[in-house]
Amino acid sequence: MAVLTDPKTSSIQVIARAASILRLLGKHSAGLSLSALAQEAGLARSTVQRIVQALQVEGFVESSGPQGGFRLGPTLGQLVYRHQIDIVDAARPFLQSLCAELNETVALSGLVGLQVTTVDRCIAERTLRVMFPLGSLPNPPQDSAPGLAILSTFPEQRVRQLLGPTLSASALDALLEELARIRATGRARNTGTIVPELSGFAVPLHSSFGVHAIAAILPTARSEGKAERIFTALETCRLAIESKLGQAEPAAPRV
Repeated sequence: MAVLTDPKTSSIQVIARAASILRLLGKHSAGLSLSALAQEAGLARSTVQRIVQALQVEGFVESSGPQGGFRLGPTLGQLVYRHQIDIVDAARPFLQSLCAELNETVALSGLVGLQVTTVDRCIAERTLRVMFPLGSLPNPPQDSAPGLAILSTFPEQRVRQLLGPTLSASALDALLEELARIRATGRARNTGTIVPELSGFAVPLHSSFGVHAIAAILPTARSEGKAERIFTALETCRLAIESKLGQAEPAAPRV
C-alpha cells in the first residue's frame, strides 16, 4: 500500500534541511564538499546535492573552487546589507537625538555570527571624542557592552551553544552569571575590555528587524557618576525606536 506524504510536512522538512546546510556553510568560509556537507548534516549525499543545486540557482550557495566544494553565495550578504540599511534609516534620527543629548558617541550594533557589527554611529563633536568603528569588531561579543546586551536576550542554552566551545567552564559560568544580571536590569556595561580607558553602556533593542543594541561609548573618566543618566537616555531612545518599528522577540541568530 502506498504511503501518503503530507506536502506541508515535506516542504517544512526541505526548508529545515536547507537551513541546516546554510548554517554549516556559515561555519566554513572556505567551503565544504557535498560529501562533507552530507556527513555533518546527517543526510544522504543525493539529498544534499539536490538542495545545494536549488540554493545555488537562487544565489544562496556558490562554488568554492575547482575542487567542487560549495560556500555561501552573495544573496545572503545582499539580504543582510538591505536589512541593515533598513534599520539604519529608521533608527538614525533617534541616534542623532541621543548623541546630541549625551554629547557622546553612540552606536547601533547587531550580532552577525559571533561578531558584533556596528551598522551605524553618531560621533559627538567635542575635543576628546570616540571614533567608534563601523563594521565588525575583532573581539568576541562578551568583550563589549553591545555584545553583552544582545547576548542577554538569548536563552542560556543558546549562549552555551554559541560560546561554550570558545570558553573554559569557569569563564562560561561567569559569563552566564553576568548575562543573568544584565537580563534582570536590561543594562550592560563594560570598561577597558576592548580599548583601555573607554567605557561602553548598552541596552538591547527588539524590533521587526531583529535584536540590536544601542550603545554609548565614552572615556571612562567622563562617565563617572553619569551611568544612570546614560542608561536612562539609552532606554528612552530604545522605546522610541521600538514604538516606531514595532517590538518583536526574534529567535537568536545561528552560527
